[in-house]
Amino acid sequence: MTAVPEDASVAHALGLLLVREKKVDEALVWLKRAAERAPENARYAYVYGVALNSTGQTDKALGVLAAAQKRHPSDRDLLYALATMSRDAGRIPAARAHAEKLAALAPNDPGVINLVKQLER
Repeated sequence: MTAVPEDASVAHALGLLLVREKKVDEALVWLKRAAERAPENARYAYVYGVALNSTGQTDKALGVLAAAQKRHPSDRDLLYALATMSRDAGRIPAARAHAEKLAALAPNDPGVINLVKQLER
């Protein structure tokens, strides 16, 4: 793979291709590379975080997503992922905090309203 350019979009695309080919460990390397090379692209961090979570690396996923969310405070996908992953990990106070930020950005979104109600129980 030495001929692959250092471009983040190429690394991201290669990571996605490797995920589809079920080569998850190799995919994570490329998805991480994309997220690190283009921190201004929230989507790369989101995809990397979701991939980490899907391999059971929830703490690492939450760290990646939280760092990206600080750079992109109004990114709804990052907040939703943080809220749902935190909820699934049993970290309800953190999940609520992320869901509240999300609700401030999208107060009329039915999915967000439902998530907030779920976390209030």
